[in-house]
Amino acid sequence: MQKISFLFTLLFVTCFQVSAEPEVKPNFLIIVVDDMGWSDIQPFGGEINTPNLQRMADVGVAMTSFYVAPTCSPTRSMLLTGTDHHQAGLGTMSGFQADNQQQVLGYQGTLIESLVTVPEHLRASGYRTYMAGKWHLGSEEQQLPHNRGFDKSFTLVEGGASHFADQEPVHDNHHVTYLENGEPTDLPEDFYSTNHYADKLVDYILEGDKETPFFAYLAFTAPHDPLQVPANWLSRYEGVYDEGPDVIRAQRLEKQKTLGLIEGGADLWQMPAMPEWLPLYKQPWQDRSVAERRKDTKPMEIYAAMIELVDQKIGTVLDALEESGKLENTYILFFSDNGASAATPLMYPNTARQWLLDKDNSLQNMGLAGSHVHLGSEWAVVSNTPWKLFKGTPGEGGIRSPMVMTGPRLPRSARIDSAAHVIDLAPTIYELAGVDWREDVSSEKQLRIQGSSLVPYLLNPSEKNIKPYVFELFGSQAIRMGNWKAHNIPAPLASGEWELFDLSRDPSELNNLAAEEPVVLRQLIDAYNTYAIENGVIPPEPPLKAEISDMYVGECDWLCGLKLDLVQLVTDIVH
Repeated sequence: MQKISFLFTLLFVTCFQVSAEPEVKPNFLIIVVDDMGWSDIQPFGGEINTPNLQRMADVGVAMTSFYVAPTCSPTRSMLLTGTDHHQAGLGTMSGFQADNQQQVLGYQGTLIESLVTVPEHLRASGYRTYMAGKWHLGSEEQQLPHNRGFDKSFTLVEGGASHFADQEPVHDNHHVTYLENGEPTDLPEDFYSTNHYADKLVDYILEGDKETPFFAYLAFTAPHDPLQVPANWLSRYEGVYDEGPDVIRAQRLEKQKTLGLIEGGADLWQMPAMPEWLPLYKQPWQDRSVAERRKDTKPMEIYAAMIELVDQKIGTVLDALEESGKLENTYILFFSDNGASAATPLMYPNTARQWLLDKDNSLQNMGLAGSHVHLGSEWAVVSNTPWKLFKGTPGEGGIRSPMVMTGPRLPRSARIDSAAHVIDLAPTIYELAGVDWREDVSSEKQLRIQGSSLVPYLLNPSEKNIKPYVFELFGSQAIRMGNWKAHNIPAPLASGEWELFDLSRDPSELNNLAAEEPVVLRQLIDAYNTYAIENGVIPPEPPLKAEISDMYVGECDWLCGLKLDLVQLVTDIVH
């Protein structure tokens, strides 16, 4: 259990206006988790034990309408630059370029070298800068963290891997690289990603002198698949999810109603039904055998344990900051890089043989080294309660992230329901640090900020933000402006046409108002088109289509069996 002094330290932090030049520059700790849904943690209605995040919400600010990109690396590019991901080099993810996006600046899938990053700008302003965790923004020497502004860094260069020391990749043609300060490093035998990242960041912070402010970025790979935890955590949530996804989802919804998490009242909270095609073959929970239920609940148990362990290690970092006297003057931000993932490992290139033949995904080995367990579509929908859709889409379940923030000049126990976006964090950090974000620090690089500081909303949580926020990835499009949201998402995830929703009355995107409000829809589409031109958006050609058999079929028993037969057939022919 974390020391109660952490809570008291935050409780008695005073709230006062942010000055242009703080007398003592504050520290910053940015904590990002990977593929975690909006409702998983306690402050947002989840049953997963997250006491440190709950304490942060109790004494800080919770943002209920905080937006990110539909997937991880585009979000991280905006966090570190304050620039739209199409301008930052992540118009799409590496390896997912369509034919017409190949060799196009902005679509290379790596962070553009000419942009100034937050750690580069802060370091030039007197900060020490540290990072531990997932990078996923480029693997060339000039793209790595130690050359993008971090004084000290321990990083997984790629987007995902085994959480243990075996360094197993998530797909066959994927190389796993761990670097410390740019140099290859060996992992200890007891390596587990969450523990090692947090402990390494603590070491970096404590090695620095107390007088120099720091910017620290803790980028957990949990709870991204493969879902894995240390053996002594495997039974942490045994039995918790035995009643099935529909019951857990309803329980979360009731808790969210009690907490009043959505502006407008509990009568607005209606959850979208499970998509008819998702999952394709599953029986109703009550019709499944005991063995089937056990197999179907185990991934969620592992996922929940991963999140609780993340919370525990956040507590470790907070305790270290408190003991070193740094906590009181540190802004701490926590969020997820996108919503929970409904995809199977078959979405990764060249994965079929590895996942279907080489992994031990037996019930006994789930969550341990050598397994590749994924959350599955049913539990992903639960994780994103009450929002529609999931990672990879601009449905609310893919782009709305749980955000909690504490700091020396913020109000206590406050909630911001107004929209905000990860692109706004860079200018917010600069303003809180008293650093001019309009002043270039390099003659060779450009400091381009497209986001807006959130300080006015942090200091006055009732203030309404009507700035439009626009989303595009893999050809799916969306825009939110005030209470209105429009999206155009390919079938079968949606209609494949522009749809319109009033989030103040319909936060779960259930009632398409496109026919009733054509003028509003036209305004939003025009605003989207302006954004697309200004940011060089290139819709994929040919259009990307949702591969249901590969991405959203849960355990895909019969389809995976079919794929397995095909893989074996090809293997036999080759040999």
